[in-house]
Amino acid sequence: MWRGACRMSDAITDTDPILHLSEIGQTRCLNIFDALIIPDPVAQELRVLQLDLARLNVTVNLVTVADSEWKPIITGMGKGALHPADAQVFVLARSRHYQEPILTDDLVLRRRLENAGATVVGSLGILVRAYSSGQLDRSELDNAVNLLFNVSTLHASRAFQVYVQQMLKDL
Repeated sequence: MWRGACRMSDAITDTDPILHLSEIGQTRCLNIFDALIIPDPVAQELRVLQLDLARLNVTVNLVTVADSEWKPIITGMGKGALHPADAQVFVLARSRHYQEPILTDDLVLRRRLENAGATVVGSLGILVRAYSSGQLDRSELDNAVNLLFNVSTLHASRAFQVYVQQMLKDL
């Protein structure tokens, strides 16, 4: 699949993947990206969670999004409400024509982005890509996925967990 691939381009991220990877001790996997583009409210959420962006071992570019750009889409499009931070992630992705991957575990944001043609990668996808690029070996991947489902605050149904376990067997 991606085994042995070099680092990816920049990625736009919300809070969830950084939080979930931090909870399982795998923020190093974020360095599959050249840089993370983070809107100011995401950075603020991470500070409140006491997650230091300087410790991510990847370049972080903080971006301010004007209120006039993100406020109109908070409840727009009739597909559920976005939080302000996620609305700003959406605006950044749109302003870049959905060229960079967007990192999120938020289902509402994921659906809006995918409907717009964006590539969306969640915490699990980051782990798989880190494995495929050689940053994690198989036992590290299996352990990280187990921790993601059983220790982190990521919410995943049992059916999804079973699906993921089957997918991992096929890697």
